[in-house]
Amino acid sequence: MGKSRFMLMMLAVLMTAAMALSGCQEQKEAAAPSAAAEASAQALAPVKLKWVLRIPAQKDGELVLAEVNKKLKEKINATLEIQFIEAAAYNEKTKLMIAAGEEFDIMFTSPSYQFYENVAKGAFLPLDDWITKYSPKAYEKIPASFWDAMKVGNSIYGFPNYQIVARQTVLSIRKDMAEKYGIDTGSIKKLEDYEPALAKMKAGEAQDKFIMAGSSITSMDIMNMLQLETLGAEGSPGAVELAGTDYKVFNQYEHPAFVNYVKTIRSWAEKGYIDKDLSLIKNADELYKTGKILSRINNYKPGGDVEEQTRYGYEPVYAFLTEPLVTTSSITGTMQVISRTSKNPERAMMFLELLNTDKDLYNMLVYGIEGKHYKKTGENSVELIPDSGYSTNVAWMLGNTLNAYLLPGVSPDIPKQIDDLNKSAKVSRIIGFTFDSEPVKSELAQCMTIKEKYAAGFSHGMFDVDSTLAAMNKEFKAAGMDKIIAEKQKQLDAWVAAKK
Repeated sequence: MGKSRFMLMMLAVLMTAAMALSGCQEQKEAAAPSAAAEASAQALAPVKLKWVLRIPAQKDGELVLAEVNKKLKEKINATLEIQFIEAAAYNEKTKLMIAAGEEFDIMFTSPSYQFYENVAKGAFLPLDDWITKYSPKAYEKIPASFWDAMKVGNSIYGFPNYQIVARQTVLSIRKDMAEKYGIDTGSIKKLEDYEPALAKMKAGEAQDKFIMAGSSITSMDIMNMLQLETLGAEGSPGAVELAGTDYKVFNQYEHPAFVNYVKTIRSWAEKGYIDKDLSLIKNADELYKTGKILSRINNYKPGGDVEEQTRYGYEPVYAFLTEPLVTTSSITGTMQVISRTSKNPERAMMFLELLNTDKDLYNMLVYGIEGKHYKKTGENSVELIPDSGYSTNVAWMLGNTLNAYLLPGVSPDIPKQIDDLNKSAKVSRIIGFTFDSEPVKSELAQCMTIKEKYAAGFSHGMFDVDSTLAAMNKEFKAAGMDKIIAEKQKQLDAWVAAKK
C-alpha cells in the first residue's frame, strides 16, 4: 500500500472516530438538561414565596395550596403563600403594603392598580436579567411585542398573563332580556342605537332592576369606543387619537367624543336607565348573580358568553361597538410583578415559569383539586362542583389562559380563536410605547386623585356635564396637567423619531 493511500485511510479512521465521539457527546449533552432539571430542585435552598392576588379568600384555599406546594417543592424547592384580597379593597390594601415596605414576592397588577405609579416609586424590580434565564419557555410563548409593552423606560417590569388582548368593545345584554324585548343586537352599531331598547326594558321591568351598569369613564373599552388611547396610567390626562397621522397628545376630557359620551350617560341617568346607587357598589358580582343588572359595556372574548353564564347564571348576547384592537394598555391589562422587597426574585421568576408552562399547576390554582372542586369531562374540559369551597373564576389573572381547562359549553377551539384574534386584530400605531411618569410623578399623583373624585359621578350620569367638566379640567390644570401632557408629548415624539 502506498504511503499516501495509507495516510488517507488513517485520516478516514480518525474522522470516523471523531464523529462517533462527537455523537456520544451530543447525546450526553442532550440528556443533561433533563438530568439537571431533576437535580436542580435538590440543589436549591428551600424558600417561601408570597403572592398577592385580587381574589376573595377561598374556603379551601389552604387545602389547594398544600397540593400546589407539593409540586413547587419538587420542581423548585419552594412553597407558596397567597394573600387573597377582595377586589373592592385591592387598590387601597396594596397601596398601603407598598408604602409600608411590606415583604412579598409577586403581585397581580395592571395600570388600573397603580402599575405605572408603583414603578415610578421603585416598588417593583426590573425583570430583564431574569426572564430569559429563569423563564425561557414562558418567554418564548409570548409575542415579542408583549414584552415591549411591559417596558417602562428601557426595562421590563411586568410579566404578562397571556390572554385575549384584542379589545373589542361590546354591549353585553342578558339574552333573556334581548328575547323578551325583541332587541336586535346586530342593528346596534354605536351606543346611541341602544336607547330604544333601554326604554323598553325600563318600562317593562321591576323597579329594583338596574337596566344598565355604569362603566368607568377611563376604562380601555370606553376609550376604544371613543377612538382614543390614553398614554400611561389609565385615566391620567394625555391621550392620542387611534386614527390619524399626527401624534398630538391632548387632554382627552376636552375631546368632543368624550364630552358627547358623558352627556349620553347623563341623559340615560336622567331617564332612569343608569342608577346612581350603583356608584356606591365596589363589587357588583352579587347583583349580576341575582339578575339585577340587565346590561353593561364590556370587552368581547371568544368563549366569554359561557364564562359569564358560569359565573353569573345568565347567558349574554353582544352588540359589537368597535373592531378588535391591540394596544399597549390591553397587553398590560393583567400581569404579575416582582416586589422590590422580595428576598428571592430568582425563585419568584422560576415560579412564574412554572405558572405559565405547567398546565397541571396552573389549573390547580385556577380550579382547585380534581374530584373535590371540579370534575374532568374530557382531556381538556371541566365542570365546576357547586359550592365546593374553591372557585377563583379568574383564569386571566393567574397565567397563560390558553392553558386553562375549558368550562362546559366552551368550544375546544376557543384557545386557538383567542390566539388567532390577538394576531389578526388591528394594532395600535403606538404599540410598544410606554410612558415613564418619573419626571412628573408629583403632578400625576395629584391629577389621579382629582380623576378619582369625579370618575364615579361621570360614569353614572350624576353631574351636569358642562359645569363639572369645566371644574375638573380647571383642577387638572392647577395640579400640573399641562406639564404631564408636555412630558407625554416629549417622550412620544422621541419614540416616534427612534422608530423611523
